[in-house]
Amino acid sequence: MALASKLKELRASKAQSLQQVGDAVGVSKAHIWELEAGRTANPGLELLKKLADYFQVTVAYLADDDTPAEEAKALQFFREFEGRLSERDWEVLRNLAGVLKKD
Repeated sequence: MALASKLKELRASKAQSLQQVGDAVGVSKAHIWELEAGRTANPGLELLKKLADYFQVTVAYLADDDTPAEEAKALQFFREFEGRLSERDWEVLRNLAGVLKKD
């Protein structure tokens, strides 16, 4: 999926306007619209980082046409906690994930 489609999907899933996203990442709503329309296909790394943080996905997800959204959110989750959780905490998370998987 292209960057334009990903941004539209992420914005829609968060029920955010172009203006809200633009304000959150420090660009105009017109710039967000251009990204979503595919008119600006190569945003800077700083903007990609801000968009990734805002939508809680990885920069890799936004930049890679082949990474599914579910995988990107999982990668973002693990990246946020890498090195800050004990082995016991990770075990609790694994057990919780196992329980949720069964439902």
